[in-house]
Amino acid sequence: MNTDEDGDIKTVKVTTGSLHDSNVFEELLTGTEKEIYADSAYKSNQHDELLATKKIKNRVLERAYRNKPLTDEQKQNNLIRSQTRTVVERTFGVLKLHYVMAQAGYMGIARNTSRIMMISMAHNLKRGLSIKLAS
Repeated sequence: MNTDEDGDIKTVKVTTGSLHDSNVFEELLTGTEKEIYADSAYKSNQHDELLATKKIKNRVLERAYRNKPLTDEQKQNNLIRSQTRTVVERTFGVLKLHYVMAQAGYMGIARNTSRIMMISMAHNLKRGLSIKLAS
């Protein structure tokens, strides 16, 4: 799922449970991103090169490896980046809590894709209304 800084859902890709999210990283990009904030699971040389060629600032969290812990600078960068990522995580929390998206509701990718797209549209409409009423 790709969300913007306001918590609006921009793109969604539904996959089987056996496929890791990082395998559809490029498919989630809309082409309008200036920066990418993502979990450390998305950290790879391939993704770093992709973002560099598309001239997108890479704000993916750094990852520690066996016998190679994060430096103090990397920890500080992760802390700063995590503050922005809270918006995305809040969106996931709302979807799980209010829209029962903790589990797939149906058998099959097509049905679950339809369900998630409808839920995403409902979330964006409700979010937009909340922003409008607040201003």
